[in-house]
Amino acid sequence: MKRDATVIAPDLLTPNITVRGAADTYTVLNLIGRGGMGAVYRVKRASDGTVWALKEMRPQGDLNPEEQDDNRRLFLQEAALLRALSFPNLPVVADLFEHDGRPTMVMEYVPGKTLEDRVHEANAPLMEQQVLGYGIQLCRVLHYLHSCDPPIIYRDLKPSNTMLTPTGVLKLIDFGVARTHKKGKSKDTIAMGSAGYAPPEQYGKGQTDARSDVYALGATLLHLLTNLPPVPLQTPQPGSISKLNPSVDARTEAVLIKAMSLQREQRFTSCAEMEQALHRCLDTPYVDPTAQAAPPPVSGGHAPATQQQPAQQPPPPPPVAPVRPVAPVEDGTPCARCGRINKGRARFCAGCGSPLADPPKPRLHITSPHRNWDLPIDRLPVRIGRRDPRQNHYPELDLAEHDRGIASRHHATIQRDGDFYTITDLGSTNGTMLNNALIVPRVPQRLSQGDRIKIGEVEIEFRWS
Repeated sequence: MKRDATVIAPDLLTPNITVRGAADTYTVLNLIGRGGMGAVYRVKRASDGTVWALKEMRPQGDLNPEEQDDNRRLFLQEAALLRALSFPNLPVVADLFEHDGRPTMVMEYVPGKTLEDRVHEANAPLMEQQVLGYGIQLCRVLHYLHSCDPPIIYRDLKPSNTMLTPTGVLKLIDFGVARTHKKGKSKDTIAMGSAGYAPPEQYGKGQTDARSDVYALGATLLHLLTNLPPVPLQTPQPGSISKLNPSVDARTEAVLIKAMSLQREQRFTSCAEMEQALHRCLDTPYVDPTAQAAPPPVSGGHAPATQQQPAQQPPPPPPVAPVRPVAPVEDGTPCARCGRINKGRARFCAGCGSPLADPPKPRLHITSPHRNWDLPIDRLPVRIGRRDPRQNHYPELDLAEHDRGIASRHHATIQRDGDFYTITDLGSTNGTMLNNALIVPRVPQRLSQGDRIKIGEVEIEFRWS
């Protein structure tokens, strides 16, 4: 008889149970997930009511004492590593103790989904510019780890170990096989890693170093750009990535080929060097989503002190596509030059001073690999996405046959907002570009004459007829 997956095993913590830790007391809210070595729960901290993640090592009856000891060592190693580190892309550890004889740690609760989940939901390659941004974030956190004394080698970078938060910040969530680099050793004590993402030296052929994580990062980005897991110990060939995803630029392909060289002497010497190569592939300056992120308070409302800072941290670039406030006015005459909607009796535009003629009509000029056409904006909102007859969803701008599956069903919407028309990304899987800049989801962006919206291979120009 098949066991109901919703049944909670008798050795798991149940909701409303109180767990007393070394620094605080925690009330279990629900089970998040469980694996071969541990279980993770959402818990509420008694002192301030904040939500955290509690991870405990679970007993495994099918393992011998030596294997149990190895698991316990790895669990405590992960906790010790995270407690000693402080970086925006790493979860904070607030408490470490034993509960009913099991090693237990309380760490930052990271909302969102893994990059593996994101690719699975999209069922298509992710947008190149977005993947480059993910790669830059991962380069920075890996460079931070490699700059510690002694260096920390992550050794298990892959999409399933990388959490994407709703604010766009990536978090490494599993340090079970990370290790400190031991100078002078010819190979690692234990060969670990994930097939496809691990370089040759992680198969017991040498000691891992920073270049081993460079390989895994290249393999991770390859997965995101092709929607296919990397083949173990196989370096991409020129043209092989763009064949699977024609939107990938030759510069990006060259970065991945170099990162995934089987000869580590031919890879980037550091993640800092790889980050600079990724920057050169961007169409617009990189916007760091961690610039506004703050770690949760560990105790007493204070953030943890930063320890073991990286050798260099690039300054955050200026923000792209800022949101400008608009003031609502009565219906009136749009300006054909700047798009401002002026009062009904106005003769000149209050925005740019141009003379106002007969009210022009807004429209969208759409260019796709298959055809070009115009869509008049004669009713609002204009919903952009893909049709779904099963849910009776038929957007005004249907990209189902034009974007190779990159557009989400509910991708974006164009609305009237006070003086201007605006476009809002609805939290789409692959994002929306406005004038070559990726816009922030769910934040309206003003549209002016000639503005270009890009979704996958489809380009939409906002025009006044």
